[in-house]
Amino acid sequence: MRAPGRVFFTCWITFTVFWTPYIVREHFPAITLAESGTLNVQRFLGYTDDIFPSAPGRAFINNNPGASITGAVPLFVLRPILTRVEAWNLRQPPPPIPANDEGEFFWRTVRERLQFYFLLVAFLTVALVMAPVTAGTAAFLCARLQAFGITSANAILVSLLYALATPMFFRTALLNHNTLVCNAAFMAFLILWDPREHPDQNPAASALPNQPPRPLQPLPAALAGLLSGYCVLCDWSGVVVLAATSLYCLLRSAQPMRSRLKTLLAFAAGAAVFLVVLAIYQRWAFGSPVLPSQHYMPPTSPTSHGYRGFDWPSPALVWANFFDPRFGLFAYCPLLMLGLAAPFLPRSRRLIPTRELWILVLYVVLFVLFCAANQYSWLQPLTGFRYLVPVVPPLAILSIEVARHFPRPVQWLLATCPCAQSLVLAAAHVNDIRLALGTLVERHGQFLWIIRLRDAGLPVNWGYTLTAWLIPILAAAYIWMPRTLPSRSSRSHN
Repeated sequence: MRAPGRVFFTCWITFTVFWTPYIVREHFPAITLAESGTLNVQRFLGYTDDIFPSAPGRAFINNNPGASITGAVPLFVLRPILTRVEAWNLRQPPPPIPANDEGEFFWRTVRERLQFYFLLVAFLTVALVMAPVTAGTAAFLCARLQAFGITSANAILVSLLYALATPMFFRTALLNHNTLVCNAAFMAFLILWDPREHPDQNPAASALPNQPPRPLQPLPAALAGLLSGYCVLCDWSGVVVLAATSLYCLLRSAQPMRSRLKTLLAFAAGAAVFLVVLAIYQRWAFGSPVLPSQHYMPPTSPTSHGYRGFDWPSPALVWANFFDPRFGLFAYCPLLMLGLAAPFLPRSRRLIPTRELWILVLYVVLFVLFCAANQYSWLQPLTGFRYLVPVVPPLAILSIEVARHFPRPVQWLLATCPCAQSLVLAAAHVNDIRLALGTLVERHGQFLWIIRLRDAGLPVNWGYTLTAWLIPILAAAYIWMPRTLPSRSSRSHN
């Protein structure tokens, strides 16, 4: 198996084992789409405040439908299994329900005898959507780095660090539109990035200095446009992705006007696919193809600022998005702060060309400003780090660019500490970094899904916990085991 395949399966298995049994707003349209072919979630009205009525007999979530449409795919394919589990679940007597359940959604499913059905929905959307998407992005990163001339060992290390040593590990544990936007945006950037085109013209900036540059072709431009349009279908923050990738596409286009126009039209055509889907959904659900769902939802505390919660960027929110221990990016992964120093490295010592460096920096700045203007960011303590997920890949690449200039022992320290922190966060899955390790110790290493299976009525024991921890360890050992062993004849000859 080649290096990208090994990266993929290592990450996919790990993410799947560390799945989190949470049902979020994006699950409800996914369920109705898989079951009834509609994004109308009227049947779930009252299950969460994120569902609101738009007309008699019609209700929708307060966000774009991209993540729900994606999550509906495995639910539709495996609908016969879900139907049998639902019927079996309804025949089971409900387990004891604590008096202080505080209205938690899980206990509602227990009372309605649908707890195993919803647990299976949560598992499938992680195992067959979130885990393969993030694992696939890491594998594609590995393949692209190899194409850039990076050694396989270094490409593998960078890819695994991106997937397992950053908050990508934490956020992949449940269906989440921010994570889908993150992966799609990163894939679009990697598709557009040609390792043979390096304007800096210095050996350190190019791993392939002797190869001539290749103008951007329409097909990669169309694929990048398709991914950028998908980002907007998932969330309105995708407009930042669309702006950054379209600018990069323009800069990467061939100089003759006809060739440049052809490439840009290909990018626009790709983006238009999902933009049209979003406009059709908006028109069908709310009556306008342009106004966002937040325009129609009942007023809340965040929507009292600016236009439906979108205001001028707040310095306090910038600080909180970076450093608040409940949801701050640098609180969840301090390593990523190194990326801020990348623009100050001498050009002769950088592997990332200047143009690509500043595209990454511009993308990060625009996304930070967008999230600082989005007052819904103040709700992140409910779910933990989330809104700045799309800036993790560029900051990870920039951080590794800086870290490679440190002595080797420091590099290993910078690699292992974030891995350990990310592992604890993913295993405990609490929304405050200060509580993560203590929570995991208090649970005796149990994953949250094991606790939920016990609460749902299954007789779980310590064997579940041991097995859950051993699966990714043994799988990784098998995946990375050397496949070439000396033959019997050569051993006897020696």
